[in-house]
Amino acid sequence: MSNYPLRLPEGLMDEARRMAEVQGISINQFLSTLIAERIGELKAFEHVKARVERGNGKKARAVLARAPDRRPLAGDEMPK
Repeated sequence: MSNYPLRLPEGLMDEARRMAEVQGISINQFLSTLIAERIGELKAFEHVKARVERGNGKKARAVLARAPDRRPLAGDEMPK
């Protein structure tokens, strides 16, 4: 376990304390969870970005061109 002296604006810290209290957890657990969630989001974004960079638009369009041109099945329509 590591320690880091975190300096936050007072208003932001007050909101974090309030939200931690509402959730019934410590401020430490609240902030740790927020950091973990954000790291997960950033890692997922990096993964998707890497997949996109490996992609080949020409091949993707060729695959899509083979799809039949027909109306969607019931329940698969685009929302209006």
